Amino acid sequence: MTWQGVGRQALALGGLSLGATLLVGLPVQAAEAIFFRYGLAERSVSTRSLETLVETGQLTDDLASYVNLVGLTEAEVEQLRQNLDRPLEVDGVLLSRFLYSNLGEELLEQVGAILQTRVGDNGKLALRAALIQAATSPEGLSAINVVRSLPTDMQINVRDALAVADAVEGVVKATNDSIIQLAELTTQASAQESPIDYANLADLTAPGPAQVQIQRFNLTDTQRQRQLYMDVVRPRQWRGQAPVMVFSHGLSSSPEARHQWASHLASHGIVVVLPQHPGSDTQQVAEFQMGLSANVFELQEFIDRPLDITFVLDELERLNSTEFDGRLNLEQVGVGGHSFGGYTALAVAGAELNFDYLQEVCSRSFIYLNTSLLLQCQALELPRQPYSFRDPRINSVLLVNPVNSSVFGPEGLAAVKVPVMVIAGSHDPATPAVFEQFRTFPWYTTESRSLALIEGQAHVDLSALDAGLSNLLLSLPGLTLAAPEVVDRYLNALSLAFVGRYVARRPEYSLYLRSGYAAYLSQNEPFKLFMVNAGIEVDQELVEPLENQLQELVLPNGSSPVPAVEQPGE
Repeated sequence: MTWQGVGRQALALGGLSLGATLLVGLPVQAAEAIFFRYGLAERSVSTRSLETLVETGQLTDDLASYVNLVGLTEAEVEQLRQNLDRPLEVDGVLLSRFLYSNLGEELLEQVGAILQTRVGDNGKLALRAALIQAATSPEGLSAINVVRSLPTDMQINVRDALAVADAVEGVVKATNDSIIQLAELTTQASAQESPIDYANLADLTAPGPAQVQIQRFNLTDTQRQRQLYMDVVRPRQWRGQAPVMVFSHGLSSSPEARHQWASHLASHGIVVVLPQHPGSDTQQVAEFQMGLSANVFELQEFIDRPLDITFVLDELERLNSTEFDGRLNLEQVGVGGHSFGGYTALAVAGAELNFDYLQEVCSRSFIYLNTSLLLQCQALELPRQPYSFRDPRINSVLLVNPVNSSVFGPEGLAAVKVPVMVIAGSHDPATPAVFEQFRTFPWYTTESRSLALIEGQAHVDLSALDAGLSNLLLSLPGLTLAAPEVVDRYLNALSLAFVGRYVARRPEYSLYLRSGYAAYLSQNEPFKLFMVNAGIEVDQELVEPLENQLQELVLPNGSSPVPAVEQPGE
């Protein structure tokens, strides 16, 4: 997917649509124009001019002046016209609840720094009112309907908006360059490895011989007064001691979302335990949607999630003899997680919260070039004290699109001493690979660490999303995604190889933890799988150029979106 030019198109659309929503709900009069400030110069575009563009495709004089100022091409003007009139299928009530949540208010604060009231105040309150009014109108949410609903004029600092747009394009370029470099490193590493004919070895993408069953246990942690359930996905028949893997679901997800993946591992003899995290699961989202909760997730989840893992392991020890014939090997357990579950897994694997680093990151302007900071920065509301969640039973950690960069920082991730596999997606808007997986890979000091990337993977299966979000993502220009079965095939194989090697402790699985296996798996696929293991070449050829690119990005306040970091060994 090529995202070049998206930044400036976003500026055009943002400046003329979202930017135009700032003052809804204040004076009861119609907005006549949107003002654009560029240094000492100021231009205005009338609301009627935008309507004319949508209706006829013609540029009036004031809109033509704006187009020349920003430097939009004819193709970009046409894209602007289409974007202004494109409806977004969003539930107005749910949008309203989100915009009043902690996450929504943080996002509005950042956007309102550029989309301001006419007197220069942050436009967050008016922006929220306008979005809600447009979304709940009969016409639905679209940029032009937002503009039509404005009760008063507003202004945009074009220089700041252009700086953000350029930074967005810089992040996109860094992402594309990093993927190309990772592909080259995979090819180089594969050529240096001893040849293996994987066609004559066991197929890790195929189900194993064991029949699978799923048992649910309803649990109560009396110390925390917390009720949760865990699904144990296991082979129906025991064959000796069974390795155990605990996997933490992501924000707004559930154990059920991982049943298919866990069943693949269980068919190969691995017991996968899927705990529920009440307060950040699908039930929490349901309560939020019904207006029974003010937030998408509870702040306490930063603490409760890791404690859930330790509690579940304690319960498995208690139940082992009566429910599992004593077959669970709970002395060396693997832990894994997706997204917020990646944070959870890292915490119990020994990663330490770093409030000083998190504060430095979250204090920067326009930090949400990395979307996951919407979540991570919420941790600053926790009591500032040392937290230790490490569980000595954990012997390895498997991470899929993990949230980790700023809540732990370099020092916090360096505390992880067990083998790590990090799996990223090229099209992940929630935990962007450049910020959350590529950049942080050298921060792990363990010798056994692997980094994989799945082309076309977008954090979640879009088929599982609500219509509003999935339609929004699919409307992005140039977005093409890998089929879910392709992503599942890659995840199944990589997970089985890693868990088989470090949890089941079977050395033969090391053959699959090679760059050559990633190349073999994706040799006939349009969306490739790349994988490299820890080494000075990865740090120097992948991460250092990426770090330099990110440090060169300049935001409106003159800062980079990320603090400078000294890589290990410097």
